[in-house]
Amino acid sequence: MELPKPKFFTGQLIHHKRFGYRGVVLGVDPTFQLSEEWYEQMAKSRPPKDQPWYHILVFSSGHKTYVAERNLEPDWAVLN
Repeated sequence: MELPKPKFFTGQLIHHKRFGYRGVVLGVDPTFQLSEEWYEQMAKSRPPKDQPWYHILVFSSGHKTYVAERNLEPDWAVLN
Protein backbone atom coordinates (compact mmCIF):
# COMPACT_ATOMS: atom_id res chain seq x y z
CA MET A 1 0.00 0.00 0.00
CA GLU A 2 1.32 3.43 -0.95
CA LEU A 3 1.55 6.02 1.81
CA PRO A 4 -0.30 9.31 1.31
CA LYS A 5 1.85 12.28 0.31
CA PRO A 6 2.12 14.88 3.11
CA LYS A 7 0.44 18.23 2.39
CA PHE A 8 2.91 20.19 4.55
CA PHE A 9 6.70 20.31 4.73
CA THR A 10 9.40 21.02 7.30
CA GLY A 11 9.65 24.77 7.85
CA GLN A 12 6.12 25.52 6.66
CA LEU A 13 3.94 27.81 8.76
CA ILE A 14 0.63 26.25 9.80
CA HIS A 15 -2.61 27.04 11.61
CA HIS A 16 -4.42 24.46 13.76
CA LYS A 17 -8.06 24.39 12.63
CA ARG A 18 -9.56 23.20 15.94
CA PHE A 19 -7.43 25.02 18.52
CA GLY A 20 -6.48 28.16 16.56
CA TYR A 21 -2.77 28.23 17.29
CA ARG A 22 -0.06 28.95 14.73
CA GLY A 23 3.24 27.14 14.42
CA VAL A 24 5.98 25.77 12.22
CA VAL A 25 6.44 22.19 11.01
CA LEU A 26 9.56 20.66 12.55
CA GLY A 27 9.13 17.19 11.07
CA VAL A 28 6.76 14.90 9.21
CA ASP A 29 5.83 11.26 9.88
CA PRO A 30 4.11 9.43 7.01
CA THR A 31 1.81 7.76 9.59
CA PHE A 32 1.21 8.01 13.34
CA GLN A 33 4.41 7.02 15.17
CA LEU A 34 3.75 7.56 18.89
CA SER A 35 2.39 5.07 21.42
CA GLU A 36 -1.14 3.76 21.61
CA GLU A 37 -1.32 5.21 25.13
CA TRP A 38 -0.48 8.68 23.80
CA TYR A 39 -3.13 8.36 21.08
CA GLU A 40 -5.82 7.27 23.55
CA GLN A 41 -5.03 10.10 25.96
CA MET A 42 -4.25 12.97 23.58
CA ALA A 43 -6.02 12.38 20.24
CA LYS A 44 -9.58 12.89 21.47
CA SER A 45 -11.03 13.41 17.96
CA ARG A 46 -9.49 10.07 16.88
CA PRO A 47 -7.79 11.26 13.67
CA PRO A 48 -6.64 8.53 11.29
CA LYS A 49 -3.32 6.92 12.09
CA ASP A 50 -2.65 5.97 8.47
CA GLN A 51 -2.35 9.60 7.33
CA PRO A 52 0.60 12.00 7.86
CA TRP A 53 1.28 13.42 11.33
CA TYR A 54 3.42 16.48 12.07
CA HIS A 55 5.80 17.64 14.78
CA ILE A 56 4.87 21.29 15.38
CA LEU A 57 6.58 24.09 17.30
CA VAL A 58 3.80 26.36 18.57
CA PHE A 59 4.49 30.10 18.18
CA SER A 60 4.88 32.24 21.30
CA SER A 61 5.08 29.25 23.62
CA GLY A 62 8.09 27.12 22.77
CA HIS A 63 5.75 24.12 23.18
CA LYS A 64 6.06 21.22 20.73
CA THR A 65 3.08 19.11 19.75
CA TYR A 66 2.16 16.22 17.45
CA VAL A 67 -0.76 16.82 15.10
CA ALA A 68 -2.71 14.85 12.51
CA GLU A 69 -2.80 16.35 9.04
CA ARG A 70 -6.57 16.78 9.01
CA ASN A 71 -6.28 19.35 11.83
CA LEU A 72 -3.85 21.61 9.97
CA GLU A 73 -4.06 24.23 7.25
CA PRO A 74 -1.50 26.63 5.80
CA ASP A 75 -1.08 29.78 7.88
CA TRP A 76 -2.57 32.21 5.37
CA ALA A 77 -2.21 35.16 7.77
CA VAL A 78 1.52 35.28 7.21
CA LEU A 79 1.18 34.79 3.47
CA ASN A 80 -0.95 37.89 2.91
